[in-house]
Amino acid sequence: MNTNHRRIKINVSWRWGLFFFLMSLVFSSCIDDFDVKKLQDTPRLVLYCFPTEGDTTLIVVTKSLPVSSFKGDIDTQSRLPVDASVVYKVNGMPQEVKRIENIKEAQSFSQVSDSWFLSTLIGQYYAVGKQKAGDKIEVQVSADGLSEISASTSIPEKVDVNIGDIHLQEKSSDHDIYFSVDKLEATFSDPASTTDYYSVKVTRKQKYGNLKGVPKEGNRWQHDVYVNNYQAYLNYLGREDEYEWCFDSLASNIVWPEMVTTSEPLINKKSELDYDFGFDEYKYFDDVYIFNDRTINGQTYTMHLEVNSNDSYWHTYDGWDRLFGFTYNVQLCKLLQSTIAS
Repeated sequence: MNTNHRRIKINVSWRWGLFFFLMSLVFSSCIDDFDVKKLQDTPRLVLYCFPTEGDTTLIVVTKSLPVSSFKGDIDTQSRLPVDASVVYKVNGMPQEVKRIENIKEAQSFSQVSDSWFLSTLIGQYYAVGKQKAGDKIEVQVSADGLSEISASTSIPEKVDVNIGDIHLQEKSSDHDIYFSVDKLEATFSDPASTTDYYSVKVTRKQKYGNLKGVPKEGNRWQHDVYVNNYQAYLNYLGREDEYEWCFDSLASNIVWPEMVTTSEPLINKKSELDYDFGFDEYKYFDDVYIFNDRTINGQTYTMHLEVNSNDSYWHTYDGWDRLFGFTYNVQLCKLLQSTIAS
């Protein structure tokens, strides 16, 4: 496949981040003979929080659904927010915690434009306060009728990542559906003296919006024109004596495309057994992929990451990737184990 038309810029990014996954669940002893009806019928708080360097941290608070008594739509019920008291501290100092009140606010925490998904974030929480590598983070959540949960950890030091070349490749799925991926190589070194856990996430910065063509002096009967895709822009290039183009009218955004995990052993959690039981849609929370160093301890390792290319989508010719290219970042974070207390 000829990819000369695609101008891709490569950007090496290392992001300090802390990524801890907090869940308060009901655990039962593992025995040979048990009765589901006898499982504890008490809901517990469930907390998802991913603090990183920055000034805003999303805090999602829900509650578990007891196996023995639950009825209804589990997907909807498991996403419902809980009226809770949330305390978020950075180095012992409480930070302001707010609730997401509407769809517009929810859009600040997700690249997904689906109104139903955004509506599930309404009523959730976020902390406002700057935090950096080395800061100690504490979260405490309480709600009427539910056991209090808390956790603490620190934002770790950075992990250096070197990005190699990026290649476009056409692939087929299990159902012979063809699609395109961008293949990235990300190299990092794992220390041999510790057992480490990591999260990896890929982001892509790209252009969007309308390109403005301003009539040159002498053509005052003409008016400004706006084109919103590359093909329309090409149609105007033959009239360069009539228009000057204002590229500042375009904006940029950052998206985090979903990864295709089958080519990287560290993040490929799907097995033949999963497929046999129908778990062929393996998902990761917030497009962050978690792995440990069990098979790479002490090594310098190159991850082979694949993300869905813009060439996979119908809006390719409505975008500006062919003219401006786009920039990939690989965010690799070392995870710290959190302490959870009831």
